[in-house]
Amino acid sequence: MNDQDLERDLRTQRSPREEGYVPARLPMTLDEAPVARRGASRLPRAVLLVGAGVAGALAVAIGAGILSGSDPGVGTTDSASPSAAASTPVAGGGACGPQDVSLTAEPWGGAAGSRGTVVTVALAAGRDACTLGKGLAAEIADAKGSVLVTTGPSPSGGPVMLAPGGSFTIGITWSNWCVAAPAAPVALAMQMSGWESFVTVPVPTGGLDPVPPCIGSTEPTALSRSVLEPQ
Repeated sequence: MNDQDLERDLRTQRSPREEGYVPARLPMTLDEAPVARRGASRLPRAVLLVGAGVAGALAVAIGAGILSGSDPGVGTTDSASPSAAASTPVAGGGACGPQDVSLTAEPWGGAAGSRGTVVTVALAAGRDACTLGKGLAAEIADAKGSVLVTTGPSPSGGPVMLAPGGSFTIGITWSNWCVAAPAAPVALAMQMSGWESFVTVPVPTGGLDPVPPCIGSTEPTALSRSVLEPQ
């Protein structure tokens, strides 16, 4: 037997694996696939869908945290905002009495036939903040206690706060003294709103004679004062 005869003989014989073999047709659609294979394929797909949903939710939460200014996963603590923090109230607030204030003055000066000084009203040491009424009066008395001149009607207006470190000034002007010289020394005194009596204001020496010259005997002597001015 030559090679050609051997090849023809092998072609006519069937392999043991080919005995009874019937080829199966592949499914034409997804619905024709075996039930067992479709059930096995659904689990991985469901896991993938759930994983995708969780990842999307996390992405949304992280984005919301960034937009709201908070770090994702980091706890927040309550803190009062500057606008909500209560301001510290100013101590005191009642009307200032004579014991609550300190009255000082500048040396007497003069111009155009008058004499004048500036009185500074400040809070006395160790006293709480209080309010000063704008109504105030001044007078000048001689060494015997006789009142020589007083100011006119008191100015009106609401109270002002006198706080530690703050002060107010009052300008005092005395003009036209045309009678005999008063008993020296003369003294300046002030009375603030609500005070029962006048309080002497110490005026330093070294200035002019506080008694003004006469500028016209037909006009009475006059004492004027300005309103409270913040210093």
